[in-house]
Amino acid sequence: MPIEQRGVDTIPDGERTSGPRDLVSILIGSNLCLGVIVFGWLPVSFGLGWWESVSAVVAGTVLGTALTAPLALVSLRTGTNLSTSSGAQFGVRGRLVGSVVGLLLSLGYTALTIWIGGDVMVGTLHRLIGLPAGALSYGLVYALLAAATVIGAVFGYRVLLRLSRVLAFGMTALLILGVIAYAPDFTTSALPGAGGYLLGSFWPTWLLALVAAGLSGPIAFITLLGDYTRYVSPARHSSRAVLGAAWTGLLAGLLIPQLFGTFTAYAARAPWSTRAGSSTPPPPGTWCRCCSPPPPGRWATRA
Repeated sequence: MPIEQRGVDTIPDGERTSGPRDLVSILIGSNLCLGVIVFGWLPVSFGLGWWESVSAVVAGTVLGTALTAPLALVSLRTGTNLSTSSGAQFGVRGRLVGSVVGLLLSLGYTALTIWIGGDVMVGTLHRLIGLPAGALSYGLVYALLAAATVIGAVFGYRVLLRLSRVLAFGMTALLILGVIAYAPDFTTSALPGAGGYLLGSFWPTWLLALVAAGLSGPIAFITLLGDYTRYVSPARHSSRAVLGAAWTGLLAGLLIPQLFGTFTAYAARAPWSTRAGSSTPPPPGTWCRCCSPPPPGRWATRA
């Protein structure tokens, strides 16, 4: 497979062979990972109950999707990414703001992917084959995941789309197995380890969870969504179909793993405390008994 040939330039219509179904696949497949699952722990760690946590995640995700999904239509029409497309409104210099925001998002999520994925891989290999959980093991696994991310970026969109198609089915199956594994221990009772509302009362804490766990997910795609829709031809696919695919992909791709994270937090009865003196995340083995690391190259789709 050839490496990615397109940077920020316009994709010729003859190369825009993806469709709304591909958009759904890449949004779901790239989000069914531990990097998104751990966000489902946040409302629980803030001291919210089960239904309070679920409502905060769902409301925030729906609100964020309403703000972000229409941006899919921009790159559908321009054939380039959102940062470059924003030059029509903000000029050549003004569009650099979007480029910097996109770069910071990519770096942050790539670091999160490597960190969480590396911890899980080392923890799993330690339990399966006795791999020493030392600095050398972590360094090698982190380097391996970083190399996989670079390879995914170099080969670009087509490779990511193929991986996402596989992961959308594979990770869904693993999450279902996870639900079955955790179901006997699940409870909606309050978790004493959370320590009460983080901000002292319900509504401030609920709004914090809405932003941190729900709204932040779709907003993270505010500069990235066009990287996928620019490969969709407006001559063959309507704006309504693409917008519907963006809504479906974002909602399903974010709500499924985040609500799974909330579910496992209650099943494991181990909220991740964010109070002073206990800011360490839960051990990797308690995040997910049967989930693989995030897909390589998710947040680096440009060559």
